[in-house]
Amino acid sequence: MNLPSRQECLDMLKKEHTPDNIIRHVLLIEKISVFLGEKLIEKGEEIDVDLVSRGALLHDLKKWDEIKGGKKGSHGIDAHDALKKKYPKLAIVVKKHMLNEILDGFDSWEEKIVHYADRRVNHDYMVTIDERFEYFRTRYPAKDESQRKKIYGLSKDLEKEIFERLDFEAEELATKINDEN
Repeated sequence: MNLPSRQECLDMLKKEHTPDNIIRHVLLIEKISVFLGEKLIEKGEEIDVDLVSRGALLHDLKKWDEIKGGKKGSHGIDAHDALKKKYPKLAIVVKKHMLNEILDGFDSWEEKIVHYADRRVNHDYMVTIDERFEYFRTRYPAKDESQRKKIYGLSKDLEKEIFERLDFEAEELATKINDEN
């Protein structure tokens, strides 16, 4: 599969004038995503860790454009569109990180892992799913509260799906990652 190198991903982010806080955000998501991917591989799942890494790094490729005045919620589609010709599988992983994408389900572990990792990071620190959704509630009030509740429930289901395959709980994720570094 054709993928950019890790350095090429970082260069793409720089070319987009991505601020340091967003860089720190994507680097933490990459760390979580790669860790989970490797742990799931140890348990027998087939996962392309390079695809996970690159998806995590580039999931917010167009976030700065959105912040500077683009359409709210457009950065996932914009990043997908920028990547799809050269990196079609990567483009899908990037698109699927968006909150509402969980409603359509996922076709790969790579999509699930990057989506989940993004739910576990607020700015540049790890949080629980509950803390992340509380942030969403206060920062981005839902237009459709029942849909937000459904997304929350599906996010908790995804967390369960991931951690029922592992030998530690979701609440132990930060400790496990820190123990290995």
